[in-house]
Amino acid sequence: MNRVDGAPCFVLHLRPYRDTSALVELFSLDHGRFTCVAKGLRGGSRSRQQWRAALQVLNLVSVSWQGRGELKSLLDAQHQRSYALKGRSLYCGFYMNELLERLLYRHDPHPDVFLSYTHCLSELERDAPLEPTLRRFEFGLLESLGYGVNLTFCAHNGEAVHSDAHYRFDAGEGFVHVARDAPGLIFSGADLLQLAVDEYNDTTLRAAKKLSRQLLQPLLGDKPLQSRALFANSGVSTKVDL
Repeated sequence: MNRVDGAPCFVLHLRPYRDTSALVELFSLDHGRFTCVAKGLRGGSRSRQQWRAALQVLNLVSVSWQGRGELKSLLDAQHQRSYALKGRSLYCGFYMNELLERLLYRHDPHPDVFLSYTHCLSELERDAPLEPTLRRFEFGLLESLGYGVNLTFCAHNGEAVHSDAHYRFDAGEGFVHVARDAPGLIFSGADLLQLAVDEYNDTTLRAAKKLSRQLLQPLLGDKPLQSRALFANSGVSTKVDL
């Protein structure tokens, strides 16, 4: 039976399973996203109390498991790192977790996404500006999945994007030059060039959010993100738009 020992993983989600067990959704550096059964997790033994403390959502844990099928059996979980997220930052963490659950195939390693996720959690913990942090995570995730876009190139004429021109993103083609009053979501060349060099201001943040939503929507489908609804109903002041 295949066994892995001491792999670094983030806890994405935890839900009850049968009488006293739980299903733990994990994101591993080397093994991608997968699910473990934590048998007896809701029991009263000392070892399971230690597991419960370690297996909190957003925690980094060292995990051992075994199993050949889709559902692995958890053998051990040791706490490595917690992130002191609260308020808006905590909801942003939930949002990133849901994107990983919805968009990553099981057992498909994405070490670049793992490192980006780690960095974003650290940024959220230190109260870095939330929207640039989220947009960088979204664009990095899309790039890793093969859905990144070239922000400096016009797909129709092969020319570089001009700061004083306007563009629309067409799936399957890329950015195409259009009139400023053309239908659909229109982006200024100036905003695209700023995003290409990872520079954000109020204007480019609005453009980045429009673009990330346009790119993510076909991948997420019609099922709404629970983290967005949870955040919208949270009552947290000075909300950021996920």
